[in-house]
Amino acid sequence: MAPKQQLGGPFELLESATGRPTTDADIFSDRWTLLYFGFSKCAEVCPNTLRFLAELMDACDVAYGNTRVDGAAPFHIAKKEDEEAIREATAASPDTAAKQAKLQTVFVSVDYVRDAPPVLDAFLQRYRETQPDPARIRGLCGGKDAVEQAARVWRVYFSSMDETEEERLAREAKGVDAPKPIDDTFQFDHSSAIYLVGPDGKMKDFFFREMGLQNALDRVGVHYDDVYGFSDTRTKPDDEAPAAGGQVK
Repeated sequence: MAPKQQLGGPFELLESATGRPTTDADIFSDRWTLLYFGFSKCAEVCPNTLRFLAELMDACDVAYGNTRVDGAAPFHIAKKEDEEAIREATAASPDTAAKQAKLQTVFVSVDYVRDAPPVLDAFLQRYRETQPDPARIRGLCGGKDAVEQAARVWRVYFSSMDETEEERLAREAKGVDAPKPIDDTFQFDHSSAIYLVGPDGKMKDFFFREMGLQNALDRVGVHYDDVYGFSDTRTKPDDEAPAAGGQVK
């Protein structure tokens, strides 16, 4: 039986902060990533998910970094008086910046008409303000072909804004005018999975915002040695080479 196809693959999009082309290798290299597909004009789901991802990164920094204050809970369940102490401990840790840089959120826009780099970047700015390093929340966008390629390799569904040939013929048969260009009220239907991606660009886990912050924190925790210690999960040729006597190492 053929092996199941792994999620992930090559794509090239524009970085919202710079407007410059970037590839999947550039995005995922030496980082672990919380990957999500959405769009800036989303009325509710995408803003709520980005807020959730920002909170999740905060919680991961505290729960799995060397930043926990004895007796204090992670941010999402901390008492108000604990939060300042936790943040002070986080800022004081010499390893914190390096550890935090290894976990990032990447938001890929499926809206190839309205989400130009400046538009997407302005949308993401409100969520970056909560982060010790705003660059940890990155935006990607692009033209129709580029966005569809990224969605294809991650098997992400999003509704089309283009009229199909069948729809055009049916509309013309009824004498209905062609649809107007989309405006700011147009809403996409799209997949809502959050992918945990390794530095090899492959999916290690996935979850949904509706599962709750503690559940997501626990799932990331399964990989936390990799997230903060950077164990290399990629298969090395030497690992599969037969040892003396024909045994596999």
